[in-house]
Amino acid sequence: MGKVFRELIHYMDVTAQVIKMAVMTIIEYPSNIVGWMISNPLQFIMGFAIIKFVVESFGEINGWNYGQLAFLYGLSVISHALSMIFFVQGWFMGYYVIDGDFDRYLTRPLGVLYQFFFTNINIFGVTDLIPGILVFIYGCVKCEVTVNLLFIVQVVVILIGATLIRGGIYILLGSTSFHTRSAVDFGQYTQEIMDKTTMYPLSMYPESMQFILTYLIPVGWISFYPVSALLGIDSAYNAVLVPFITLGVGILVMIVAGVYFDVGLRKYESAGN
Repeated sequence: MGKVFRELIHYMDVTAQVIKMAVMTIIEYPSNIVGWMISNPLQFIMGFAIIKFVVESFGEINGWNYGQLAFLYGLSVISHALSMIFFVQGWFMGYYVIDGDFDRYLTRPLGVLYQFFFTNINIFGVTDLIPGILVFIYGCVKCEVTVNLLFIVQVVVILIGATLIRGGIYILLGSTSFHTRSAVDFGQYTQEIMDKTTMYPLSMYPESMQFILTYLIPVGWISFYPVSALLGIDSAYNAVLVPFITLGVGILVMIVAGVYFDVGLRKYESAGN
């Protein structure tokens, strides 16, 4: 038990050092971070403005009013931002496979998957948190949510689970590069799917699509089901239980992704000629 604890402390210390170096790198180029601070929040604010326009023009979206949609949108963007910070490298795993960059990971005394993600932390993803938090707070106010310790715990648990689901999906898609040996960028496709299925009510889609996005590709648990439970939109979902289901789904997706990554890593052949 002591050995496991010491190893965990070591990994946490390495992660802290990596974050420190990433922040120092950003400080070296302040104009770059300013650009990101402007462009990244703007795209999500514009997306939210479109939702406001649609609701004002056509009424509720499948029974969801403007405040509920703001709550859903904000929570989704926050989990998106967290996944951009820790797991966005999964989009580009194919390039690492083709270029042989996993060679150096295999020679270090740390887990390969851990090194791939947590030694390349994307601090710029923090800029996505700004609009997500603002819209989420706005949604809480519009829905007259009672913010107490239980609510905070529920939101934190949901965000952890949602981030793990997103990260696990990125790992699964990226790990296909070990088998295809091609540098296919899944980023844009993945992001498009995530935007359309987590920032809007899943119930607006056909039942067949709802089934797929609940049980096969469980993005419905990123925001739709948790928000439905927290806001009491659907009495079938328990507000206390659903956040932990999201966490459980996230852990399961991450375990499956980790196993698939290990299987693919065994097929890794370095850069070659």
